[in-house]
Amino acid sequence: MPRVLYIQNDEYDHAGLFGRVLEENGVPLDVVHAWQGEPVPTVPNGWAGIVLGGGGMSAYETDKYPFLADEIRLLHAAREKGTPVLGMCLGAQLMAAGLGGKVFANTRKEIGFYDVRFTPEAEADPLWQGDTATFQPVHWHGDTFSLPPGAVLLASSDITPNQLFRMDESLYGFQFHLEIDEPVLSGMIETDGVWLQQNGIDPATFLEEGRSALPKVEPIGRRVFSKWISLLA
Repeated sequence: MPRVLYIQNDEYDHAGLFGRVLEENGVPLDVVHAWQGEPVPTVPNGWAGIVLGGGGMSAYETDKYPFLADEIRLLHAAREKGTPVLGMCLGAQLMAAGLGGKVFANTRKEIGFYDVRFTPEAEADPLWQGDTATFQPVHWHGDTFSLPPGAVLLASSDITPNQLFRMDESLYGFQFHLEIDEPVLSGMIETDGVWLQQNGIDPATFLEEGRSALPKVEPIGRRVFSKWISLLA
């Protein structure tokens, strides 16, 4: 059975729904806790898929967080080998930066549940075909990115034009958090409650919105993550 490597960049940025889907499909998930100082492999040896998780840092803070540079090295090695890579939020930004795009502060923070609308190209995408109706996943980011050369844009939101892209056949960057389920969201809100209030977001309201929105997103996430499993060598 192929194994998948998940790089966890922050304490509460767990694999969430993604991890549950892998477990239900019998796919082992190895987690490197980069935020705790565990070394990030720079080659994908032994793994059939690589996932770069979210985190509160910025993709351009490689001097402060050297493990981010290791993740970009891992991305390049995986691409050269043809290993599927999935980047979630910060992970998508690392992919954009590593593949030739630019990461920079967005016009404003996008935190909450906002519409994501798909491009015509998504209709034929291996992961998203059949799931291209507008939906409202979790967003929690202050940065955005320009698309790397050759990337295919698959979805946008009003605040963030580049929400979802594909490179080659099996490299995907998700700016939104398809992996976040209620336990993960609850932990993130509890940890960053003061920060959320300082940015005009009521933590209790955010969590209540999650309890309503996440059950609608989960079936989409399950289908997309199941299709991603099919990409594994």
